[in-house]
Amino acid sequence: MKKLEDKTAIITGGSKGIGKSVSLSLSNAGASVLILDVDETNGQNLVDEILSNGHQASFYKMNVANEHEWLTFIKFLKEKNVLVDILINNAGIWLGKEIHDVTLDEYHQLISINLTGVFLGTKYLTPFLSDAGKNLKYGSTIVNLSSVAGLVGSQLDPLYSMTKGGITTFTKSMAIYYGKKKYPIRINQVHPGIIQTDMGAKVSNSRLIQNPNMTKDESNSVGISQTPLGRLGSADEVAKTILFLSSDESSFMTGSSLVVDGGLTAQ
Repeated sequence: MKKLEDKTAIITGGSKGIGKSVSLSLSNAGASVLILDVDETNGQNLVDEILSNGHQASFYKMNVANEHEWLTFIKFLKEKNVLVDILINNAGIWLGKEIHDVTLDEYHQLISINLTGVFLGTKYLTPFLSDAGKNLKYGSTIVNLSSVAGLVGSQLDPLYSMTKGGITTFTKSMAIYYGKKKYPIRINQVHPGIIQTDMGAKVSNSRLIQNPNMTKDESNSVGISQTPLGRLGSADEVAKTILFLSSDESSFMTGSSLVVDGGLTAQ
């Protein structure tokens, strides 16, 4: 079923991990996807995969923390007369260091990608989303990637929690803002738990570094034991939730949070 037929979706950090699964999921649902990422090789390979499946996709190299690159991208969209129906603010990084070991440069990098990137994407694409939303029964949509670390404290990276907590309240505030301004945009968020991605592996590695006597298997077991379902999640499971929020099936939802964590935060 082509839930997103004739719609254009932009996915930041869309070349791997959760972003890759979202790009595939939305394209399979009929959307033309525009993948934004610094990773040109994986991004173009993913575009080729999507095109080979008979769907529409393109890649644009982008550092989401760089305002100049956003301005250049906006110019590109205007020149191509592109309407944007869906924005997935997915790009993010994990630091996972002891806070006294974090340099100011590392802190600024974390903030710039995890928070500033979401701000810039939302700021510069709101006019496009608003224009597209006027022609849609339930408006256009934004889905922000927060985390369970945006709902409860991270044991391994308080600074990551700080950025994801910021996204959590920003999403709610923007839902109110769009509603008050009568912008035809719905904005929601997803909070993944421990997911089997490169970032998930980095989380496990951070646990090893911070607990030198722990083995790799023990570190992996900790993540599983924290989850009532007794396993880690997959990127596809998160992507399915994002697809729901991107579609008209979530038509009366804005400012909402959907948790995909196997029960981790239910404890």
